[in-house]
Order: sequence, then C-alpha cells, then structure tokens
Amino acid sequence: MNRLDLSGVWDLRDKEKQVQVAGQLPGCNYLDLMKHGMIEDPFWGENEKEMTKLAEKDYEYAREFDISPELLLEERIELVITGLDTLAEIILNNKIIASTDNVHRTYRFSVKDYLKERDNHIKIIFRSPFPYLEEKNQKDKIPFSSGMGVDGISHIRKVQCHFGWDWGPILPPVGITGSIELQGYSNAKIDQVTVIQRHETNKVSLIINAKLFELNTTNTFTYKVQINITSPQGKKYITESQVSDGCGEAVVEILNPELWWCNGLGNQSLYQVEVSLLSQEEELDHWNSQIGLRTIVLDTTKDKWGNNFRFLINGVPIFAKGADWIPSDSFISRTSKEDLEFYIQSAHQVNMNMLRVWGGGYYESEDFYDLCDKYGILVWQDFCFACAPYPFYDVDFLNNVEAEVRDNIRRIRHHASLALWCGNNEIELIAMMWKKNKRLFEANQQFFHDTLADWVKSEDSITPYWPGSPNSGTKDDKANDFNKGDTHLWQIWHGMMPIEHFRKMPTRFCSEFGMESLPSMKAIQSFTDKKEPSIFDPVMLSHQKSKGGNQKMLFYLLAKYRNPSKLEDFVYLSQLVQSETVREATEEWKRNFGRCNGAIYWQYNDCWPVASWAGIDYQKQYKAVMYKSKQFNSLLSASVDITKDKAAVYVINEYPQVHKVTLNCILEDFEGNKIWEKNKDIEIGATLAAKELDISFSETLKGHKKNNAVLVVSIYEEEKVIFQQTRLIVPDKEALLSSPHITRKLKVEGNKGVLTLSAKKFARYVYVDIDGIDTPLSDNYFDIRSGKDYTITFEIPQNILSTELEARINIKSLADIPNKGNRLEDKRLRMMMRLHKDNFLTWIIFKFI
Repeated sequence: MNRLDLSGVWDLRDKEKQVQVAGQLPGCNYLDLMKHGMIEDPFWGENEKEMTKLAEKDYEYAREFDISPELLLEERIELVITGLDTLAEIILNNKIIASTDNVHRTYRFSVKDYLKERDNHIKIIFRSPFPYLEEKNQKDKIPFSSGMGVDGISHIRKVQCHFGWDWGPILPPVGITGSIELQGYSNAKIDQVTVIQRHETNKVSLIINAKLFELNTTNTFTYKVQINITSPQGKKYITESQVSDGCGEAVVEILNPELWWCNGLGNQSLYQVEVSLLSQEEELDHWNSQIGLRTIVLDTTKDKWGNNFRFLINGVPIFAKGADWIPSDSFISRTSKEDLEFYIQSAHQVNMNMLRVWGGGYYESEDFYDLCDKYGILVWQDFCFACAPYPFYDVDFLNNVEAEVRDNIRRIRHHASLALWCGNNEIELIAMMWKKNKRLFEANQQFFHDTLADWVKSEDSITPYWPGSPNSGTKDDKANDFNKGDTHLWQIWHGMMPIEHFRKMPTRFCSEFGMESLPSMKAIQSFTDKKEPSIFDPVMLSHQKSKGGNQKMLFYLLAKYRNPSKLEDFVYLSQLVQSETVREATEEWKRNFGRCNGAIYWQYNDCWPVASWAGIDYQKQYKAVMYKSKQFNSLLSASVDITKDKAAVYVINEYPQVHKVTLNCILEDFEGNKIWEKNKDIEIGATLAAKELDISFSETLKGHKKNNAVLVVSIYEEEKVIFQQTRLIVPDKEALLSSPHITRKLKVEGNKGVLTLSAKKFARYVYVDIDGIDTPLSDNYFDIRSGKDYTITFEIPQNILSTELEARINIKSLADIPNKGNRLEDKRLRMMMRLHKDNFLTWIIFKFI
C-alpha cells in the first residue's frame, strides 16, 4: 500500500477571516490560536467563559500538496481520517468530497478522480457545534438536563465532556485528533484481521483470519496471506494461507505459551503478529498488532449473595483496583506518548490493575492501549455514551453509531489489556428522569441490552460485554444493586454522608466512588498569580465545576481536621481526606474479597487544572491518594477495621497461591514506647481475605491513652517485611500530636537523591516538597515512628546542583499545620456547608430518598 501523510502545517482561518495563521493538524483551533498569541490561555484565571465564545465560530483548515506518480497510478486512492472533530465539510480541488458528523469514526473517502500530481488543494471547513445542537433540540428536544454544561449534546457524536462536566470546562475545539493521509492500492487490500485464541493445557491455538477488500472480484489474481508471529523471546512462527472467497485463514499452535497477566500476577508477555497480503510474491498490504495470550471472563453466575461480578484472568479471580480515566487534556492532541506512559506506568507503580475508560470521553489512542498492554493495566472500555438518553430511534443516528462502534471494536479488540466492553456511563441509573417518554426510554433500553450487545458479539466474540455502568445485567433490574452487577456509590460526597458509611455498602463491584480535593499548588499557580486566594475566591470557583464542591470539601475536611489558615495547608488536608476516603472504601471491600471484587475510584486524571476527584492533577503531580494506593492496593496486605474499643485485623491474599506469613501487631505510644505486641503465623489461602486477629484496646492499652497510641501492623514473609501500615486508634484531630522534630540526611547518588528522615516523636502524614522536583517521589504523606528512620528517593533534574538541593527541601507533618478559629466555629461552618443551596437538596435526596 502506498501512503502520503498529510499531517503538518495547514493554514487556519475563521469564517469572518479575522484569523489567518499557520495551524497544525493533528491539532485544534484553540492550540493554534494560543501559539500565535491571538488568544490567552483558556485555562488561566476566569478566561474559560470568554474562550467558549470561540467555539461559536466556523473555522477552516487548508493546505496544498503534491503526490508521487507511483501513488497516482494506484487503482484506488482513499483519503483516510481518524478523529475528525466533528461537523466537517471536506473539499478537494474544489470538489466537495464529504460532510461528516462523528469524531469517533475512521472515515475513508475514494478520491482518485479528484487528484493530480501537482498543486492539490484540500480544505476542511469545521462548523460550530452550537447551531447544530440548537437545530436538533428544536426538532427533537431531549427531555433531560444534566446541569453540568450544554444541554442536548447527545444529538452530536462529539466528545461529550467538551461541552462541560462537573470537572471540565466548556471548550469544544475543532480540528483533527488522530491522523489524515492518502492510501493508495491496486487489486486488493487487507480489510480487517481477527485473532481468536483457543487455550488448552500448555498450548494456545491462534486462529488468524484476514478478510480482504478486492477492487475487482472477477480478476484472475491469486492472493495469499503470510502470517509471522514472534514470541517475547524472539521465536518465530511462520505460516501461509491461500485466499478463498475473500478470506485467508490459518491456525498457529504455540506450545508452552508465555501467558499475559495483569499487573502483579505475572509477566506482561506480548507476541507480535504480522499479516502480509501477497500476490505473485509481491506484498500488497501489511497488518500488525501485539497480542497477549490470556483468557478473560466476567463471572456473573449466581452465588449466595445474588450474582457475582468478578473478572478472571487465566482462570484466576482478581480484585480489580484502579480508577476511572477521562481525557488527559481538553485539547487532546497536546497529549504525547510520553505523557501517556507517565500515567499508565504510574498506575502500574501504585499496584493498580485496571483503568475504566469513561464513556463521556474518547475511545483512546493506540498508544494508550499499547501501554496498558505493556504495564498490565486492564481496560474497562465504555462506549462513548454518558449521563443522558440518546436518539437511537433516529435511523441515521443509529447507522452513524453502528459505524463508530464497529470501527473502534476492530481497532481495539486485539489488545491484551482489553477486559470489558461496557455500553454506557450512568444512563440506566438516571433513566427514571425520562421514563414517561416511552419512545426514548425503550429505544435506549433496547440499544444497550440488545442492539449494541449484538454488534459487539459479531465483531468480538471473546471480550465480555456489560450493558452499562452501573448496571445489574438485565432490563428489569434496577441499577446500583448491592447483590448484583456494578455500582456507582456517591452517598459519600454528593450525599454528604460520613466516610465510614462505606461499611454499610457491600457492593459486588464499585466502578465509581470518590472524594474531591484541591490540586497541587503548582496546578493552582498555573491558573492564578494570587498568593493566597480563598477557596471561595472567584478564580478558585471558576476552577471548581461540581456544584457546591468547595463547600463539600470544607465540610469533609472539618469532619477530620481543624480549619487550616493557609491555602497550601488546605491543599494538603483535602488530599488527606481524599486519600483516606479511597482507602476506607477499598479496604472495606477488600476485606470482603469474594463478595466484592473491585474498587475503581473516580477519577484518575484531570483534563485541565481544577479541583476534582483526580488522583493525579493536570500538572502530573501525585495527590496523596496515589502514594497511599501503593500500600492499600498491595496484593498481599493487611487491613484494620477500627471501631470504638477494638480493631479487627484482616489479611488479604490476591495471589493464586497460598502464602505462609507472620502477622505482627504492635501498639506503641508517640514516644516510641512499646505498649503491646502480638505475632501470629498464618497460612493464607489463595485469593482470600480472612480475619486473623481481634484487638481489644481496653485490654491491650493497659491504662495508656488511646489518643497517644499508634497501631503498627506488619506482614513478614521469610523474615522480610513485605507490608506495613500504621493506624491511629482515634480520629486524627483527637490525637495528641505534637511537633515530631524531624531530622534529615541527604545523599546524592548520580541523578538520584536519597533522603532519610527520623522523628523524635511520632510524625503523622509527613509531606516532602522539593522545589524544582516535579516527578513523583518514591513515597510521600507517610508516617514516621518515633526513633525510626524512613528513607525516600527521587530523581534529580540536570538543572539542579546537588550542593543547592538541601535548601530546596521542605518538610511538614500534620502537627505542623496552623489552624484558624476554634472548634465551635468549625462545627458551625461545617453545618453551613451542608445547608448551602447547592448541597442541601442532594443531602436530603441521598439521606431520605
């Protein structure tokens, strides 16, 4: 196949010709206008509202190009575009080629008749989505408003969160997010390839089928496909197959296969598959992919609680741990492969094994799925429908969606990381809002339970399908059932219930829950130069998209801590609250491993600098929850369920093997004096959680004060500490914490810094910030026991001299945070946050309805 890449410099202008600049495709209008200084950064200050007006204009990208004689001689030449965003008219050499309306599709247009060797001119006119939506809504108004951005957006197959969400701005760009090229071929090309795995003991058979697109089925050419498979160790498997009835198929047997496992359970072994289309030994076309040899099953069989909801990888049941992925930037072409690797590698490093690609964004890029394959991160893939009903009764709309669905299944289905196709996000959860509209209600039910399920099965017979999230599996069952299916649990946050309420929600699998926090000071300083803005300052509120969000953050912060005097301490404390929320929920569900089989928190990342539920902010700064995830997501871990006078200690083994370990529990005071100790040898079964110890504080403290004691739980395997957690046995704000007098020792080993800290008294949530170091530290927000050392490491950028490094290190702990007001004022303020106009109604709904 002959190709010509058309990416690069394009001329950008708006309809009124007020803008005429050199643009870039792939790219978008906002990035090009910023690059040329024609607009301010939409993320800065309160610019978003003014910058939204740019999306009300039409734009045009244009360029000229030449093509080679060899390409022009091909029998068929196609213009192939991915990520065409969204309402576009394509004009080639003054001929209208097509009009498009779906950013999620791969478009192919036959253009040979319009091309010449020199001075070709292509122009793409991008229409504003707002007049289109206004017209659609006048003809067929969707009877539902999410209240988070622009209404009626389900009429348009554009990224839904471009029109605002409760964490994202209203900045709908136009441009190309994928690729644009000419593809020329003669006689035939590979249309699609399927790879089906059949697993037996010590053997995997790969059934590889290549389906051709032939220009002339009556010609006398004979074709064959050549299949070349390379194992992770470099072993080659080569076979050929003659093409018959437009297909070539072969079976390749791999003995003693190297299986692909999700993070923590084994290696991410990947096989390279190459398929070549040959005619008279000349290669006409080529297809390649990486695959992992693995089985994946979604088990929803009946059990004693209802119906299971668990994933099995190679027959091993797993506890899914991770977060919900949203688009990594409001202007997605700005995200590089290196950016994606940071995010996916980070998930791997904090012991996650799953990311849920949320349905209000994109079907992600090839780089994203390749990296998930590489790092063992399973992908729960939502189809791109979210939080509103869609007009599936419209035949043109339905046909458009079908093309989108088939395009993306064929693109993604071979990835080892792909664990689930999921119909939508939260549509059935809120379907009661439009149930009286029978046509709309029934069309959405039929689509997600029947039509989409059939399309998925016809394109991918291996990967499980689930109708929506949350869902209970059938049309007749209500979403968010604790005994079947998956759940979204927002009683904590939207319902303003206490964090401990998670103990009353024995879900089978939670695919959304969470707690907001402020982003890092680096992220805040990227949108304001105010030195100490209040959380209710207009600029802070413009970067908070959840109604009443900053009030809710303060409400939850005051439940655990005193009201801090400084913004940077509010950042610190809000992130601790978020971290403890996710830990509390995850550990509760892990203690019930078997009944509950997944904890996926909302959300993993941000698309702009904002107060949100993200674990990593827009500046790629880890929040506290990311550091803590590494501990509570450990595959062999302990969990302490603390009530008023006792603690129950559980050991959780996510491995498919039995482990012999020693459980060690110590109670000590904040000066390091041991109060009580217990050791217990344990043989913990595979994929099992078990309560191993009950601790009565009235018996073990022996007169010592609970507010001056810390419980240290460790797991030893072969005399090595493989897990350790410290827990206070009273709420943090009741503990008698005082200045821990932390001392430091710094060593530099090449480009690595080694920082060892020690504390005279127990230090709670030690936070280390190093000016100029933006990459994650090996740990942060950690406790230091009295008289013990704690060592962390970090990368040193080349522009920082080792001699100046010590002065850049700032350290604080919970005891160092200055407060304002008094406890009575904190209580009054907390009540005011609950009674706030944006919070009171949701609290009533969750509490009583």
